Amino acid sequence: MTISFNTIPSNTLVPLFYAEMDNQAANTAQDSGASLLIGHANNGAEIVANSLVLMPSADYARQICGAGSQLARMVEAYRQTDPFGELYVIAVPESTGAAATVTLTVTGAATETGTVNVYVGRTRVQAPVTNGDNVTMIASSIQDAINAVPTLPFTA
Repeated sequence: MTISFNTIPSNTLVPLFYAEMDNQAANTAQDSGASLLIGHANNGAEIVANSLVLMPSADYARQICGAGSQLARMVEAYRQTDPFGELYVIAVPESTGAAATVTLTVTGAATETGTVNVYVGRTRVQAPVTNGDNVTMIASSIQDAINAVPTLPFTA
């Protein structure tokens, strides 16, 4: 039986141990398993609660779970890391209780025209202000800017 080498010359006569690696026939495919995300969808969303649903994209998650829902945001974050992997989601019903509230207090009038930047999680929301705007006008501008972003998990 003849063994052919790619990098060792066939006319080498010096006795020695010669070895080479050839990975042409090696399997480079990786076996990827499916992933599962479990979370809450918005009230009135199309997704059936407590059912396994194949989730091909973040757009589809926003469509059936609701924009800004916990599941839609989870799918969006997952797809940034694994855009083509097999992903399933299960929407579980939210428990009863009072919704969380946050208070943002504006304490002074605007001293120049510009933009107020408010970070909501990892999302920056920009609210325009004009020189001389009072606290009520600034708060209203921030409220309008937050409500203009439909993918946030709450409203102002």
